[in-house]
Amino acid sequence: MSSAPRRLTDMPVRPWRAPAARSYFPAPVYRRAAPTLPPDEPVHGEGEPWEAVTATRPDTAFVRAVRFLNASGDLLSAFALVAGGMHLIGLATHF
Repeated sequence: MSSAPRRLTDMPVRPWRAPAARSYFPAPVYRRAAPTLPPDEPVHGEGEPWEAVTATRPDTAFVRAVRFLNASGDLLSAFALVAGGMHLIGLATHF
């Protein structure tokens, strides 16, 4: 049950649309070179970018104490949250 092979000449052929597709993107716009920007010149009196963002933190007893209290407070609050959650789950299983 085979049919006769199709011949390509019997099928309608659409014209190739390349010129219309090319006219959609104007070529001179894409062939244009990008403008060259002038280099940034250093301004007298301004700091370099790496100087402006450098962190300067003194290492004194007062600063260390604040950092220690901050870290210990975070640990204490984490412990309280975990222990409180475990306690509430334990209470919920009894009811």
